[in-house]
Amino acid sequence: ETLWALHASDPNYNILNPCCQAMNSPNPPGIGFNSIAQKTMDYMIDEGPGRDDFVRYWKLMAEAVVDHPSAYAAELANEPMTIRRREMFETWRAAAEAINSVIPDMAVAMSDTGENGLQPAWVDKIAGPSAFIEKDTVEWLKSSTTLFYAWHWYGFPVDPDTAAVNMKELGKDWNMPTFATEFFDCKAWKSAAKYNISHTYWHYSSYCTTGPAFGNRSAPNSTFGACILGWAGGNSEYDCE
Repeated sequence: ETLWALHASDPNYNILNPCCQAMNSPNPPGIGFNSIAQKTMDYMIDEGPGRDDFVRYWKLMAEAVVDHPSAYAAELANEPMTIRRREMFETWRAAAEAINSVIPDMAVAMSDTGENGLQPAWVDKIAGPSAFIEKDTVEWLKSSTTLFYAWHWYGFPVDPDTAAVNMKELGKDWNMPTFATEFFDCKAWKSAAKYNISHTYWHYSSYCTTGPAFGNRSAPNSTFGACILGWAGGNSEYDCE
């Protein structure tokens, strides 16, 4: 936690702080489940001021883009690292309802732990009752006309066809389309296409010049962009056809 405090309040915190640098390169997955990260997630999804601020943020975002037809969807949180699915989906519901109160037809993404295409069995075992979504929220998921289920594939499950089939079944069960919003590998592209699932490759171009891939330039004076994961991952020449 002491390391996380370095450069606090600096507008370039996310490219100067060593923990943020570790997240960006090489991004060890365990960082998402350390104590401070989980406290942050709990604050965001538990009923109270954190959830209220999160919902208010998304309502303000909707109000800001209400007259921009190109803003057609909202993905509420990228790869949310919490196994407390009950509280997480209550938060998604509150945010979606706030967004749709401003833009009734804006699509809103629902996503699960880490945005995986298949939830590991250990999630239910460790999370206990918090792993299970409230019944009335499940019914809301099934009855809504603006939701879609966003998922990623980065090697789990090993065969992306397994993830795609699982997503097709979840889509049927929850009565909503699914969307593979991130992946690196053409195998995932082809699996999604095979099962008629919308898909977007991550990602088209690098949006920063920070970190070891760019020679560890001095930040922020010799770098460009607000790096928040995906350093040097861009490839505008990528083609899966």
